[in-house]
Amino acid sequence: MERIARSDAATHSIRRVQNWNILPGVIAGATRRSLAAPRHVRSALLKSIWIELKRFGAPNVRNIQLTDIDGIGDVRVEGPVLRHCPLVLCGLGALLDCRTIFEFGTNRGDTAWLLAHNLPRARVYTLDLAGPEAVQSAELELTDADEYFRIWDRGARFRDTAEANRITQVFGDSATFDFSPYAGVMDLVYVDASHSYSYVRSDTEAAFTMLSAAGTIVWDDYTHYPGIYSYLNELASALDRPIFHIVGTRLAFYSRRDLVRGHAGFRADNRALEGLSRD
Repeated sequence: MERIARSDAATHSIRRVQNWNILPGVIAGATRRSLAAPRHVRSALLKSIWIELKRFGAPNVRNIQLTDIDGIGDVRVEGPVLRHCPLVLCGLGALLDCRTIFEFGTNRGDTAWLLAHNLPRARVYTLDLAGPEAVQSAELELTDADEYFRIWDRGARFRDTAEANRITQVFGDSATFDFSPYAGVMDLVYVDASHSYSYVRSDTEAAFTMLSAAGTIVWDDYTHYPGIYSYLNELASALDRPIFHIVGTRLAFYSRRDLVRGHAGFRADNRALEGLSRD
C-alpha cells in the first residue's frame, strides 16, 4: 500500500479553497460524465436539478428545514432507513401525539404499519381501491398504473402483525367514497394515492372534512409530481394557514397547530434556502 510522504511542518502553508475555486472542475466533470453516462444517469441528474428549481421557485408553498419544526429533534422513531420520508411522517405524528390517522393509498401497507408501530396509541384507517378491476372504472385520472397495479398486495405488510388490530382497511374510489363517518375526527391525514391533479384535489378536499380541530394534513411526492406541486401552490394562497415543504423530503404539510418557528413571515423560507447552500 502506498504511503503519502509528509512534508516538514515548517513548509506547510495555509491554502484557502472556496466554491469558485472548484467550480471549473465541477462543471468540466459534470459535462464529461454527462456525455459518457448512460441516458438514465443523465435523466436522474436533470430530474434532481428540476426538483430543486421547483422547490426554489414555488410561489406559495413555504420551504423549511426539518429543524424548524419545534420539538422534532426530541422525537425518536423506528423504521427502514431507505424510506426516510415515512420516518419523518411518523416523527410528525409522534410529535403531535396523533390518535386517529387516515391514509389515502394503502399499497402494500408499509406506511400504515410504520405509523401504527411508532404510534402505539393511534388507530390508522387506510383507503385504497377494492381491487385491480376497479382501475378501469376510476372516477378521475390515475397515475403510475404500471407500477402500483400490476401486483395487488394491499395491506400485506401489516397483515398478521401485532399492529394489525389498530389498522382498519377501507375500500373504494376516494373520489366517490363516503367520508362522513370520519368527519372532524382525524388528527393526521396522509395523502399518498393517485398523484394526478384531479385526485389530489379531490383527496385534499376530503381530508379537510375529516380534519380535527388540531389536525394536520401531510402530502407525499410534492416535489416529484407536477399535479401535486401545482395544486398545493394554488391551494396555499387560499388557506388560513401556510403549507410548508420540508426540504430534503418529498413531504408538504398543513397544520392547525403552530409547529414552525417564524411561520408568520418568510424567515423559515430563508433558513431553508440557506440550508440548501450548506448541503
